[in-house]
Amino acid sequence: MKMKYKVLFILCFILIFLGIFVGCNSSDSPYDVNNEKGYTVSVKYDANGGFFTTNTSVIVDSYNIDEIKMNNNGMAEIALLPPDDPARETDAFTATNNGYFLAGWYQDRIENKDADGNTYYTYSNKWDFDNQLLEVDPDKEYSADKPFITLYAAWIPLFKIEFYDISTNELIKDVTFNPNEGQTFTLPYWSAETGKLETEIFPSKAGYTFDRAYMDADCKNELSGTELVHPGIVDYKSGTAVDSVFKVYLSWLEGDWYHIYTADQFIDNVNVTGHYVIHDDLDFTGKIWPTAMLHGNFTGAIYGNGHAFSNISLIQTNNAKANSGLFGQLSDGAVVENLSFKNVEFTIKGGTRVVGSNFGLFAGSISSNAEVSDVVIEDGKIIIDSQCYFGVDDYSIGLLCGMGDSSVIDFSDIHCVAGGENPDKVQIDISGNQVSVVIS
Repeated sequence: MKMKYKVLFILCFILIFLGIFVGCNSSDSPYDVNNEKGYTVSVKYDANGGFFTTNTSVIVDSYNIDEIKMNNNGMAEIALLPPDDPARETDAFTATNNGYFLAGWYQDRIENKDADGNTYYTYSNKWDFDNQLLEVDPDKEYSADKPFITLYAAWIPLFKIEFYDISTNELIKDVTFNPNEGQTFTLPYWSAETGKLETEIFPSKAGYTFDRAYMDADCKNELSGTELVHPGIVDYKSGTAVDSVFKVYLSWLEGDWYHIYTADQFIDNVNVTGHYVIHDDLDFTGKIWPTAMLHGNFTGAIYGNGHAFSNISLIQTNNAKANSGLFGQLSDGAVVENLSFKNVEFTIKGGTRVVGSNFGLFAGSISSNAEVSDVVIEDGKIIIDSQCYFGVDDYSIGLLCGMGDSSVIDFSDIHCVAGGENPDKVQIDISGNQVSVVIS
């Protein structure tokens, strides 16, 4: 016999119809209609605290036992379909429960009490829709209003990752997810394409950059590798979970950090308070040195790791900028270390009014509290245009720096020459680091 399958009831409709017809004609109720048509074997799906897409908490499937195939033991075999199965003849019914995920449909729901007297449920006998058949004795009588079996939705709270700041032990972010969709997440990593830190689900902290992640507040168990795997386990036998909340503790580096592999990355991520870790030699041919560096007040750090910045062209044209060089100012806290600058040309352009200014190939000024170490300059050149204005002596030009300690870097390979339309009119005198200019 061919099985005929129908979704006949949604609980709220049942209640409405029963209320309407009980005073009129009880034989017209949905249960009686089903019984009259032979759809007497019912399977109830109880959303158990959740709701179906129909905004009801129960749906009922009914079957006509005369249309169902019998097995060798003379029992009718029904292949049940989960409510959300797209193979249903009518619309599928998805069950949802805010803050929870569905562990499955279970035949038995066990009520428990915790230490505070609160009720909670565990489950048993999960229905296997792929391999399990419902056996019904065709010789017995059934009624549509008395479900042959009830399947309960087992809800488990969404798994959670809580992120704590090690320095304050404060919760700064939590992320919830359905473990059925995966429990593996990417740890923060430095992008070789952008030079920025890709944090994925990890939180950010204003003024800081992620450093390390730990599984304990004592920082003894560091998360390593490329992935974070939530350790929680779903016990599908009982419809419960173990270790569903995973606490992760984060340490931070002060400031905005970048890992740089190309000149474009350095330019795109320019930030006078930034911290740059250099991973390769950078060639600036045809590129514009960032204005924020040329004139700005640099308080960040560049860790060169023995690499070189080469073929850099600097042009000073802005009269309003009093400090210019590779760095306008290296201020307190600034760090530049283990880095070479090769083939750097700094032009003080014609029309520049050199008044109240500090110019130098490396920096306009260097604070005594800036840290400069293992920095080398090769083939540096300062070009002074003949159209510059030096009306007063209120300026300072240095081969290395206009103001500050010129001994921090060997400037013997930095030269100062005249340029422009009438270079013969430019008289340049050099005494150590200091440059004096007279334009006739």
